[in-house]
Amino acid sequence: MVFVAHPNVQQLLASIWYEGLPGFRRKNMALQALEIVKIGLLFPIFSIVYVLAPHTSLGQTMRKPFIKFICHSASYLTFLCLLILASQRIETVIVDWFGATPTLKKWVATDVTTRRGAPPSLVEWLILAWVFGLIWSEIKQLWDVGLREYVGDMWNVIDFITNALYVAYHSPQDRRLLPDNLPRQNWDTWDPMLIAEGLFAAANIFSSLKLVYIFSVNPYLGPLQVSLSRMVVDILKFIFLYLLTLFAFSCGEYEEIGREKGGENEAVRETERTNQSPNIGSLTPSSSTSGMNQLLWFYADLEKQTCDEEGQPQDNMTSGSGSGDEDSGPNIDSCIVWRRFSNLFETTQTLFWAAFGLIDLTNFELTGIKPFTRFWGMLMFGTYSVINVIVLLNLLIAMMNHSYQLVS
Repeated sequence: MVFVAHPNVQQLLASIWYEGLPGFRRKNMALQALEIVKIGLLFPIFSIVYVLAPHTSLGQTMRKPFIKFICHSASYLTFLCLLILASQRIETVIVDWFGATPTLKKWVATDVTTRRGAPPSLVEWLILAWVFGLIWSEIKQLWDVGLREYVGDMWNVIDFITNALYVAYHSPQDRRLLPDNLPRQNWDTWDPMLIAEGLFAAANIFSSLKLVYIFSVNPYLGPLQVSLSRMVVDILKFIFLYLLTLFAFSCGEYEEIGREKGGENEAVRETERTNQSPNIGSLTPSSSTSGMNQLLWFYADLEKQTCDEEGQPQDNMTSGSGSGDEDSGPNIDSCIVWRRFSNLFETTQTLFWAAFGLIDLTNFELTGIKPFTRFWGMLMFGTYSVINVIVLLNLLIAMMNHSYQLVS
């Protein structure tokens, strides 16, 4: 460390880094910014010359460390701009700006941006070209450094995941076998277009996070980036403990509340039956316990179907006369709360959002719920909140603080 921190060594490293830009460090901040912008705007020319004539003087200039860094950063910023244009549906924005005809606006809004099986737009073709370039760059890096060293860098793993998501997004783009005149609101839940858009959104997040790696050259943000890389292990440990706690309490809450909802719905079901008596002899203790869990799935779905058939609560509120008739529409609580403990997945989501204060105790006020069941469910919910918020969260803060102290 003493050798690296020596002023002569630092001067040598700086001269190697700024090679090809004589006098750059002696310029003021404004001139340095203009020089960086000029090189960044010329990155397409530098890139083409580097590919076609790498041994020329201009092609050798591209090999200089600082110039290469600026060109790579400018290229990546351009890629992010293309992602922003694609996410904002730039075709519709341009049509609105230039005052096109209503027919053209409708065609762009329906056929170009939302139609199933539509060909990629110009912006999407440019994004695809950039993705192929990024993949080729990762392949070259993997060939040069080897698999073990390549996987050892966290940013390489993130780049691999990002490129895989972009490839997965463009893979199902050719969907000519699917009907293209189906409105978006009528698409299937697992429609290839919806899955592709979800992958594209996730890839955009990873691409934006890559800016942290670019800012590592900053003397202030660089040490923070190193500290963040050390904290990743601590965050993964916390996620493992948190998911274990979340799953354990989700199973408990689902078992407790699910049985109560199943029993409640079974009672309602029995009262609605006419000329039919229950077969009490068939309800042995073991089959009754198993049946209650199965009843949760069926009656939760039945409540959802009932809510959908009667209409959404906001539709009745906006279209009603405002007379306050409670029978004019479905019960708002039944249309919202039925998801809270309907199955294990929904219960897990409920407890996850409870960590952010978005779930209150009114979700335990179910019709017909027994006092002991409500108390036991709220006790489990409170125990989960204490373990998650007070214990695990403070443990994460202590672990991250320890890692930061080691780096600093």
